[in-house]
Order: sequence, then structure tokens, then C-alpha cells
Amino acid sequence: MTRRRLVGGAVAAAVTGVFSTAGAGYYFAGELLGVDRTRDLAVRVLAVDGDEVTLSRDLDTTKPIELGLMWPEGAARLTTSARVDGDTVVRQVAERELGDLRAGLAAHVDYNVFSTDPKAAFGLDFATVPVLGELGDLPAWLVPPPGAERSGVWAIAMHGRGASRHEALRVLPTVAGAGLTTLVIGYRNDPDAPASPDGYYHLGDTEWRDLAAAIRYARENGATGIVLLGWSMGGGAALTALSRLPVADAALVRGVVLDSPVLSWDAVIDFQAALRHLPAPITWSAKRFTEWRGGLSLAGLDQDPGELTVPALLFVDEADQLVRTDRAHAYASARPDLVTLVSTRDGGHVASWNVDPQGYAAAVTTFLDRVA
Repeated sequence: MTRRRLVGGAVAAAVTGVFSTAGAGYYFAGELLGVDRTRDLAVRVLAVDGDEVTLSRDLDTTKPIELGLMWPEGAARLTTSARVDGDTVVRQVAERELGDLRAGLAAHVDYNVFSTDPKAAFGLDFATVPVLGELGDLPAWLVPPPGAERSGVWAIAMHGRGASRHEALRVLPTVAGAGLTTLVIGYRNDPDAPASPDGYYHLGDTEWRDLAAAIRYARENGATGIVLLGWSMGGGAALTALSRLPVADAALVRGVVLDSPVLSWDAVIDFQAALRHLPAPITWSAKRFTEWRGGLSLAGLDQDPGELTVPALLFVDEADQLVRTDRAHAYASARPDLVTLVSTRDGGHVASWNVDPQGYAAAVTTFLDRVA
């Protein structure tokens, strides 16, 4: 082989490598920013016998925690009972919420557990109200606490990326029991909310504005104080809102409750890249394409504990495979004056409630009693 052919081959290999890295980075950025409402129905319902259901075995179906089992036409709640037998798992059904649970169904496991609404799930009265955001009306559940005595403090709940208002259902009875009115908001790119102009999620960089609209709604309807509740990206967006809100609205916020919050998208990408054994150049490329396609700065979305101005209650589960918990531990350690961290094990992302519903409710109640 001549020197020219050697050089030419080396150049071709280098160009191919560059485009391969760029293409992979572009793809993973799309996975992060893209709006995909489809569900992976990876769980098979193999048999139903009275209140027992036999499911295909995977990481989630074997967990001895409360779970929801969802399929396109229905939903059921599962107890903590999990009996593993080879490639199958027998679970106890606590309640069949919707549809016909039968053998042959393709389903998915959902940590949200409840699939209906505040009234159907817990008997809590509620109204669906429009909250005017910058892109149009945002759907929200307005849930007053039962009884005559009500606090002027509202809770505003914001779900995570790709989730829905159902994410907040697990904590609603606790918040209502504390006497707070709750506003559970939908936001841009939800199925029943306006889409963002480019059709992308922006990792809290624009979504916080919908939370700001909810705060304005609460203030205009009599709220004298506000507690923010956020799951995953919703938790990060709540902290972003705190740092960007107008002074008058920020002054209303008395505390934040964060469940598996994203405190650094940079760290999330690193974690996911490590789980997939991606080489450093692809990880770097994914970050740059995320910033370019989303029109955002990843560093600008890092949450600085030094900027926290209100008490915070953080829930993390050490089995989280989406968001590393080390950031939350470091965040709490940096601000022991304001942050209380509750750690659970063997649940997963936003699954601390599922591991210990009573402990979760007790921690939230104690926190609300203190700040509200």
C-alpha cells in the first residue's frame, strides 16, 4: 500500500469517526429533549386468579413495593406482595381501577400507582381549572382540603419529564390533610397542554415559566403562601423558578418538597452515558447537541445550594437508575440549615413513596406543619 493510500485511509477513518460521534451525540440529545408519549408495554400478564396476577419477571415487577399496573384500556394497583417463581412473579391486586385485567395483556409497571383523579382515588373534591401560561391555557387540578378550616397556604405540584398530573396523586391526601389547597399543574408538551414552539422539552429552562403562571394563579385566587412540590425534572424546575421568579412571587414561597430532583442535567447525562458505556467523545457531543437543539445552557441549570432561600425536603431512593443520588446528598450536606433529606432503598426513580408510604406521608406532614 502506498503512503498516499495510507494517508487517505486514515483521513477517511477520522472523518467517519467524527460523523459517528456527532450522529450518536445528536441522537442522544434527541432522546433527552424529544417528547414521546408512548409507553413500553414490556410486562406480560400471564395469568389472573382471583386477586392474584402472574406477570413476566423484570426489575420492577419483582420489587416488594406498591405499584400500579397499567395497560392501554385499564389499570390496577398492586400490593407489596411479590412471589418470584423463575421467570414469573405473582403479585397481589389491591384494586382494579379501570378495565378488564386478564391474561394476555401487554402492560407496564408505574410507580404513580393511581391512574384516575383526586375524587376517584381518594374521594377528594376537585375542579379542573385553566391556568393561563405564556403559551395558552394549562390544565390543572384545583383540590381544596376537606373541612371548613383551610390554610391560606397553597401547594403547587409539578410532575416530571414525560409524566403527568397523576404523579402527584400519591401525596394529595397528605397535603389536603395538612389543610392546604393544592394546584396540580400540567405544563407545556403535556397531551392536554400547549406544545412548546419547537416541540422539545427544555429540561426546566422554559417549563419553570408554567410554574410561575401557576404561582400567579394562586396569588390572584387568595394564596398567602406557597409550597412547591416537584418530581424529577419538576423538582429542578421548581428550584429554577425560585431563582428566576419576580421578587413578589418568590416571596410567597415558604418551602419546597422535591422527589428525585434533577439538580444537574450535566450529571444526569454523565450517569446515563456511564450506564451505557458510552465513550467520552459521544457524551461530550450529546451535551453540546442538547444545548444547541434546546437553546439552553446545561451549566445554567445546575442547582447551587448556596442560592437556596427556603426550607427544602428532599426524597431520594438509592436504587434510582435515572438520577444519581450523590448530588442530592451533597446538596443537603451543603445546607443543613435548610435541607432535610429522606433516603429510601430498593425503590427507584420517584419511588420513595412506594417503598414507605407512611414514612413519606409523615415526613411531608412534619415539613408542612413547619413551613405552612
